[in-house]
Amino acid sequence: MSLDKKQYLEPLRELSRLDNRLQQVRRELAAIPEQMEASGGDYLALQSALQGKETRLGEAEKEKKKLEGEVKELGEEVQTREKRLYAIKTQKEYQATLKEIAKIKQENKQREDRILALMEEAENISKETTQLKSEIADKEGGYRKIEGELKTKEEALTKEKTELEGRRPQILEALPPAMLKQYDQAKQRFGNPIAGVKKGICLGCNMNIPPQVYNEMLKHADLRHCPNCHRLIYVELETTIQENRI
Repeated sequence: MSLDKKQYLEPLRELSRLDNRLQQVRRELAAIPEQMEASGGDYLALQSALQGKETRLGEAEKEKKKLEGEVKELGEEVQTREKRLYAIKTQKEYQATLKEIAKIKQENKQREDRILALMEEAENISKETTQLKSEIADKEGGYRKIEGELKTKEEALTKEKTELEGRRPQILEALPPAMLKQYDQAKQRFGNPIAGVKKGICLGCNMNIPPQVYNEMLKHADLRHCPNCHRLIYVELETTIQENRI
């Protein structure tokens, strides 16, 4: 089956070029987050470490405040119970109250020890965060430069992608549904579904076209299907001129 080259070749070639570029743009856009992460690996790792330290520091401070409140309440409870000792009349009740007071003091001692541990941890974290911030400052300039370049590239690619996607329907309108179906079928198998033919060789698969088919393509200047790879093929104009002169 042949197709009118003059009417459909240029729209098909334009569609193929557009689709190839659109596919490339989408690949480049999808790769940018990975490039961003790779280019700033050390910087981002330090940022993540700093965030973790700051989160832990906040948790430690929250726990410390909670324990300090409990220590205060238990201290007040001890004072209240100690005052009641003077009013106790029996030895048994007196000893029981002393045990309760000792237990509360022990619990408070555990809380105070925990508060001290949290204070020491907070001091160590503060030192570590200071060091991390210094290292981040050293690496931030280089990373921000690369980040800016990649964001600029992303914006340009996004704009181009929008433009390409907007142009595609206009090209499709110039092609009949049957041809688009053939194009899509070939596109599923090959990045470029359209290939030129030079000296009887399909430039898509580098296989020889049957001489009779090739001669008919030279004569009619039409589109055919490569019998080998099934791409849409055409005789390139320069080749046709040169061979006609021989």
